[in-house]
Amino acid sequence: MKHTAILALLLALLLALTACGGHAAEEAGSAESSAAVSSADSGPEESDASVSSQPVEEEPALTAADVYVMDAGTSLTAAQLDEVDTSELFFYEEISDLVFARMEGVSFGADCTTARSDLRYVRVLHTGFDGETHIGELVVNRAIAEDIVEIFQGLYEASYPIEKMLLIDEYGGDDELSMEDNNTSCFNFRAVSGTDHLSQHAYGLAIDVNPLYNPYITSSGYEPTNAGDYIDRTMDFDYKIDESDLCYQLFTQHGFTWGGSWNSVKDYQHFQKAAE
Repeated sequence: MKHTAILALLLALLLALTACGGHAAEEAGSAESSAAVSSADSGPEESDASVSSQPVEEEPALTAADVYVMDAGTSLTAAQLDEVDTSELFFYEEISDLVFARMEGVSFGADCTTARSDLRYVRVLHTGFDGETHIGELVVNRAIAEDIVEIFQGLYEASYPIEKMLLIDEYGGDDELSMEDNNTSCFNFRAVSGTDHLSQHAYGLAIDVNPLYNPYITSSGYEPTNAGDYIDRTMDFDYKIDESDLCYQLFTQHGFTWGGSWNSVKDYQHFQKAAE
């Protein structure tokens, strides 16, 4: 009996020690698991901090030479123009082979009687309807090239809004399509709408500015055909050319006449000047 009691006591102690060891192992495992979860949670926070600390690259400033080779219609930010003397981006030059390749068979058709040598390619900046600076282009008669550069430089410096300024060749030489898209343009060897008489545009001596908002109105209708909201000139609306408008003032100061002052028809987009 005495040996049996001793054996029972030893067995009880062994079971107690085994139970304590199991609980310790479970606590250790739980601690390791919690540490792993905590480490995993902290990972993304450290990663986000690393990403947010990356410097934001600033838009590089351009030179006048950079802008010179860009396509017309390109939009430029203030940061890009920060180191540019913008006066260098208002100029005219003879019609290059590259420009003439765009015109030939379109605005400059096989029947064109205006000599290529009498025309000049004009590049300017203009403020778009989006408030950003855009590169504009025109083909004009050499007799008005300097006037056009000066006028559009004045308009740009005053942030006068002009939506688009691309060669009409971008519209297949179609005056209606150009006007519907509110494109400002000059040279196009064509007749006056509805007549056989050559337009002053055929000589590069007339320019149409923001034509959608300043339509050509006759007794039989108006052009462009989508300009119905702008034929009542007693109403106030944006981009309207009248005698108080800066566009009117600058063109007339340079000796241009305005189609909005004609009697038989009204051409509110149109300015022209006789060659001297």
